[in-house]
Amino acid sequence: MVDDTENPWHEKIAKSEHESYNIIISSVENGFSAHWHKEIEIVYIIEGSMQIGLNAVRYPLNRGDILFIGSCDIHRYYPNPLGCTKIILQLDKSVFGDYADQMVNRKFTMPHISPECSLPAGGQQLLQAALEQQLLGIYEETEQKLPGYKLASKARIHDLSAVLIRYMPMEAYLPEERTIRLQQLERLDTVCKYIEQNYHTDITLEQAAKVCGFSLHHFSRFFKETAGMNFVHYVNAFRIDKAKLLLQDREASITDIAYQVGFNSIETFNRVFKKLNNCTPTVYRSKK
Repeated sequence: MVDDTENPWHEKIAKSEHESYNIIISSVENGFSAHWHKEIEIVYIIEGSMQIGLNAVRYPLNRGDILFIGSCDIHRYYPNPLGCTKIILQLDKSVFGDYADQMVNRKFTMPHISPECSLPAGGQQLLQAALEQQLLGIYEETEQKLPGYKLASKARIHDLSAVLIRYMPMEAYLPEERTIRLQQLERLDTVCKYIEQNYHTDITLEQAAKVCGFSLHHFSRFFKETAGMNFVHYVNAFRIDKAKLLLQDREASITDIAYQVGFNSIETFNRVFKKLNNCTPTVYRSKK
């Protein structure tokens, strides 16, 4: 889903050439660490279930649920070994035409739309049904790939965008709010790049605070408020994501992997891995 060769914290969306959107269909869910991007992201659950952390809230999602992730919202995908079939749309602001700035300068006040949602979408149709109709249409076109499917998908995306503009509950950022938010994320980028370069070492809160130019207390509060999790949790989640890539090599020792990604003991590695993935490293590897 993501090119994380540079910085997985700030995701650079790799859209198709000449397109202002990205369509991802997946039935597996290995999880993905906290990150943000300027595109609006929409997740629709077709079968199964999963959990997504959005800013400081963790949303459990089931069949028919839709989650809206605003521009520059911090989010993470939690792993589900059972899998989850879903379609993910990543929309550049240009999709919204004359309403582009309006969409990226507003936040979703009700990001989770479930089948039980009773919000209207014009006439007798409810919002969830109106959104679902377009999302299923995009899913079917992308899966079947009949002649003209890209044109049909683009038309569906424009229809979906019109529904969002007209009926989706949103609230404008205060004039200075989004500027401050972007400044916070840029400063946090500096810290997260430091973590990416040094995750295999014994990174301390004090070191990270110094990189960010904050006092220890200020940095600890700043990181949790901006990232939606504390510093130690983020570092451990980052290390586990790296370990999951290394576990694809069945010849590699799990103990060696634990130390390679920065854990000081195999016991701590196993405990953190199981907490974040609902299974041990051994079980995780056996499913690959």
